[in-house]
Amino acid sequence: MRTRFKSPEYFENYITLNNEDIEFYEDGLKSGATKEDRIPAVSRQIFTTSIHTIIAKYSAGAPIQEMQNDFLKVIDNLKTGWQSDTPTIQFDDYILMLWMLSLGVLLDISEDDYKKITTVLDNSNHKDYIYDIIISSKISDRNIDSNIYYPDEFGFLKDLYDEKNIAALKDYLNDSWYKKMKSTYWYDNDKNKNDVFFGYWSFESGAFVKILRLDDSSLKEQQYYPYDLVHWKS
Repeated sequence: MRTRFKSPEYFENYITLNNEDIEFYEDGLKSGATKEDRIPAVSRQIFTTSIHTIIAKYSAGAPIQEMQNDFLKVIDNLKTGWQSDTPTIQFDDYILMLWMLSLGVLLDISEDDYKKITTVLDNSNHKDYIYDIIISSKISDRNIDSNIYYPDEFGFLKDLYDEKNIAALKDYLNDSWYKKMKSTYWYDNDKNKNDVFFGYWSFESGAFVKILRLDDSSLKEQQYYPYDLVHWKS
């Protein structure tokens, strides 16, 4: 177990139900049972359920190699399940893409597979400094945009990149990170009467620390920091 919020039995049941849901939705698409006007919503449900499942596996203590294999399927689901055609990315959509970019770095996927993620992002025409810093660690010729869509919530990553101050990151994770996530759909999910909790993780912090090769030993027990994921294949 990597999280204190739920039991192993909870996660076993959660993951099983999610996999059953994904299979049901995919069968509906393949068979043509899903009405045409429902296809975008169902595709998004498949994507979000699949990324929630892989995060739940991390929370439950699953081997990271297993997560790496599963993540390739999540990338396939991203192609049809992440839509952002508005001038500004909605906060939840921003975080979903941030998870994908960060996990791609932490799980050490190939450049070709990583480009499948960035293609989806680039097709949306959204440019963001935080995204580009992460992407540039995998794709060296990436141009870094100066815009940050959500500076209040993620400007701490720019500070980390500029100052390399791991103590400041620890303070932020301890005192501010979760509070800044209050407007997300998954905030306080551990208190929900339904089985919807999959984990609270700042994968973006882990990705930046891995990119910068900082000494993060002080963060080993930090509850939102994915320490062993940062050090897998480091």
